[in-house]
Amino acid sequence: MTNLKSVSRSTELLEDLSVDYGSLIEDNHESNVLIEVGEEPNFKIFKAHSLILRSRSAYFRVALSNEWAKKDDEGNYVFKKQNINPQTFEIILKFIYCGNVCIDHLNGADSALLLIASDELELHKLSKHVQVHMTEDLVCWLLQNILYVFEFVLKCNDFNILREFLLGIICRDPAIVFGPDKKYFHFDESFMAQILERDDLELDEIKIWEHLIEWGIARTNLHHQLRKDISTWSREDFSALEKTLHNCIPLIRYFQISSPDLYDKVRHPFKKILSKRLNEDIIKYYMKPGYMPVDGILPPRLTVVDSCIIRSIHVSLLCSWIDRKDASKKKFYSCKIPYDFRLLCRGTKDGFDALTFHKKCDDIIGTIVLAKVRGSQKVLGGYNPCSWQRSLTKNSEGTSNSSTSGYKDASNSFIFSFMLDEGLSEARLSRVIVKDKAIYCSTSTGPCFGEGDLWMTGNFGSSIRTSYENSVTDELNFFTDDYEVFHIRDKENI
Repeated sequence: MTNLKSVSRSTELLEDLSVDYGSLIEDNHESNVLIEVGEEPNFKIFKAHSLILRSRSAYFRVALSNEWAKKDDEGNYVFKKQNINPQTFEIILKFIYCGNVCIDHLNGADSALLLIASDELELHKLSKHVQVHMTEDLVCWLLQNILYVFEFVLKCNDFNILREFLLGIICRDPAIVFGPDKKYFHFDESFMAQILERDDLELDEIKIWEHLIEWGIARTNLHHQLRKDISTWSREDFSALEKTLHNCIPLIRYFQISSPDLYDKVRHPFKKILSKRLNEDIIKYYMKPGYMPVDGILPPRLTVVDSCIIRSIHVSLLCSWIDRKDASKKKFYSCKIPYDFRLLCRGTKDGFDALTFHKKCDDIIGTIVLAKVRGSQKVLGGYNPCSWQRSLTKNSEGTSNSSTSGYKDASNSFIFSFMLDEGLSEARLSRVIVKDKAIYCSTSTGPCFGEGDLWMTGNFGSSIRTSYENSVTDELNFFTDDYEVFHIRDKENI
């Protein structure tokens, strides 16, 4: 108890110290630094104390040294920062003086400016603070402005938090950069290599190879024009492409590619950019059973979820909904996914009948149901925090019997929908409002949410808003190509 009191008192003393130092920003008594920030019409002169600036920033220790600093007629250091706007510098100055700052109100663009400025002024703790804010509260903005963010992230080794976040997002949802707009064409070799070496990149290996070749041709064309018809390429053309791809070629998992694709899309057209040893290894691996390539075999890329419907980016979103992360800030888990998704049932493998569903899922507490609507990219589903077991009733003799049907109370239940080929920002979430009718259990049906909000029987489903906040689909009736049920388990308790 004494230790807790001691910590509390120390915290109060530090807060008092922060307030006292913060007052020096307004009280310019004995200030000796004039910092001209921004350019007209967005221009402001800040007054500061050289002793505080030097003690808090390695940048200012150099900038205010006798060799670099300039002084006016009154002996004040005069310092210009035209590339930082006054609003950003005001936050920086408060951090320098107070040791803390609240940036929760900053939007994506202002946060990016603050991050770039904090790095330039070598304020590493502030830089880390801003990166955490961006990766937790500004995910949608990051995804919408991913190329702009890459421009400064790739130039600075100090942005590790943001870099790892973006790499994780790309690996879980490659379409963000490997889509038709070909954002990845803007990557430099270093960042492309960082993506390729990740075990969690969720793309078929042959697709990864095809994207790498497209990227390599685009980069090569910046200094050596390649013809569209590969069959007309000269030795110099292949040599130029190999030079571009030299550090990336070894990162492809060639032995995770089917033999037809390996021949048709890798060796046949691009044999000349592969090393002699790699070519030999590929031939021997497929022609000599048990042969181990000289350089070994890179492990298969990992997946977070055993699903034929969703990828790990959707798992991140579902986990955030389970934990009720702040929807207004569009938060969802980025790197550390807290729940394990264990497949219980898959329609195309186990069957769509109600009996199979109940046999595999009834005794399980905490499940996610996913259904892919026939002939579309739409996924419908729901979260049941309790079991699908039918309720127990008492007969006239006081013996418990299992009823054939009944509703269950589940205050944390929700239903949802999203499109596999669209951004997560368009996903629909609907939480239960009639809690005592959140879940319907019946031996004659599959998973059912509400009094009709999302019901499934076989591969047929229906949706009429009754017990949940809003509708998650505009179709009253639908058929499914497949459906899956997962047991949701807290990883810490497995």
